[in-house]
Order: sequence, then structure tokens, then C-alpha cells
Amino acid sequence: MDSKKSFKPTERKKVLISNDFREILIRQETTIIEQRLIVMILSCIKDEQSMFITVKSPIDHIIQKQPLFDDCFDDWANQGTVDFIIPLKELNPKRKMKNKSIKTALINMTNINWLQLKDDSINGFRAVPFILEPGWNHRNIFFKMDKAVMKHLLNMSQYYPLKKDLPYEASSSNTIKFLMWILKFKKYGGLTMAYSQILKELHIPCDKYDGRSRFERDFLMNIKADLDCFNNLSFNYSYREGKYSFVIYDTFKAIGTHEKFKTLNELQIDRALKYIKKRRELDEAQTRVLKQIYLVSGYDELSKRIKSKISYSHKGHEYIKALLILLEK
Repeated sequence: MDSKKSFKPTERKKVLISNDFREILIRQETTIIEQRLIVMILSCIKDEQSMFITVKSPIDHIIQKQPLFDDCFDDWANQGTVDFIIPLKELNPKRKMKNKSIKTALINMTNINWLQLKDDSINGFRAVPFILEPGWNHRNIFFKMDKAVMKHLLNMSQYYPLKKDLPYEASSSNTIKFLMWILKFKKYGGLTMAYSQILKELHIPCDKYDGRSRFERDFLMNIKADLDCFNNLSFNYSYREGKYSFVIYDTFKAIGTHEKFKTLNELQIDRALKYIKKRRELDEAQTRVLKQIYLVSGYDELSKRIKSKISYSHKGHEYIKALLILLEK
């Protein structure tokens, strides 16, 4: 590998996250756009990652020596970098993100405060830019990555798989952060932990949520709906005597046990109904009509069709009538 080599995303359905980088994703806040860029980067280097994954041999007496990063890339200078090329059509396939937001994410990831790597030489952390020299045109994004950061992404002594399309479907940047945390407990089938300790491990300020019920409503329920719909692993949870219990399960085999949780679509509809009922002064019968329309159309589709198209002066029956007329067009 040298500074002239360019990395491009592969067609594989999953990417691999090293334990080093998993800790980073848990520890710091990342936006959904940044998470998409991270997934694209991991897709680019999957072939390089495979060199550092030990393959278990069925023949016991064969001992395979795990290659070292410096052995594989001994021709890479101490300050060496490699180039990445990310097609915009893969990063933003449905053109939902504004180009300005993508540029902002790229610039943020060059900020020295964006990434903190463990530094054993000082028994602490060191701030470094995650990417270098970003550029873009109407087709691609270009940037470089330093050897120190690449080495961190290729430390595959322990790694976790992630569905490549999850950051494209997730409703919140918390989804991947929480998934990375709970994956550590997959081999145990779940965990039980005090609420305060969960906040600490997820690096969430203890005063961010106004009580446990807000934590469930604004954090856990959205994440669970995302994972149930778009991921191969999800979880159920319960709370008792100050502790949460989580059970991890395969979404292809079940949609939870013991308790039915709402889908992401249902959660979004509930919130929209609560807001519109108050804003448009709907009674219970009118609210039920609106809910039925949402259930038939789906939250995303209906929200796009009615956004800012009904006068704010319409209340109650007038609002429902105006909505039905709009949908007939």
C-alpha cells in the first residue's frame, strides 16, 4: 500500500468494524451523514481488513501466524496516506441530503477534535484528523487518510459486522451507537445493568433525558423500531428496581418476545397525531379519521404530500375536509 493507491466502495452487503473503532462510535457523537461516510470507508478497505482476520483451521497442528500491520505495509512511510474515492450516488442515493450538509460532514471529520485515538505511549488519548484534504465534484468525494487512522481501522483482533444499508434507513444517529454498544453482549444473549451505568457507558450526560420514561420514548423505542425493521439483530427490554434487562434476538426468527413493540412507522404516526390534534384542535373522532389515513398511506408518504399545503387557519372538521380534498388530487 502506498499513497498512490485509491480505495473505492465494494458491493458487499456488510462492513466490519474493529473493536477500536467500535469504542470510538460509542464514545463520541456522530451524525447520520458521518455514519454513512464511515460505512463507505469501511466498505473500501474490507479486502485489507480480511488480511488481519484469523481463519480457524480444521487441522489443529497447523498454526497460522497473524500478520502485523507494519509487516504488510512496511513500504508505507511514517507519514504515508492513501486516497479514497466515494461516489455521491452511493453516499446519497435518493438525494435526500443537501450537498451543503455533506460538505459540512466532510469538514467536521477533518477537525482534530472529531477523532480521539488511544495512545498507549502516554496511557491516554490523542486527537487526530479522521480524514485529510477533502474535495468533491458533481460525481465523487475525494479525501486522504493517514496511516495511524488506517491502522486503527485494520486492528481486526476483534470485530463486529454491520449491515451496510443501516445508516441509510436509521431514523436516528443513536441507532448505530447503541447497536455497537449492545453487540458486545451478543454472546451472552443480553445483559442487565443499572440505568445510570447504561448512560455512562453510552457517554450520555445523566441530565440529557428528563427521567427514565423520556429515555425510553426518545432513545430506546426509536432504536428498537429501526433495528426491528432494518437490521438482523434487535432487542427487547424491561425495567425493574433501577435496572434494565435487555434480550438480544435475531430479527429473521422473531420480532421480540413477551411484549409487542411499535414499529418506527407507528411511532412516527403517534407523534404526528399528538402534534396535529393539538395544533388543529381535532376531537377524538377526527383524530381517528386522521390516524386511519396515516395507517393506509404510511407516515413518510402522507407527510410529504401534506407538508405545508393546508392553511394553518383550518381547524377541526375544516382541516380533515381540506386533507381529504388534497389527497383526491
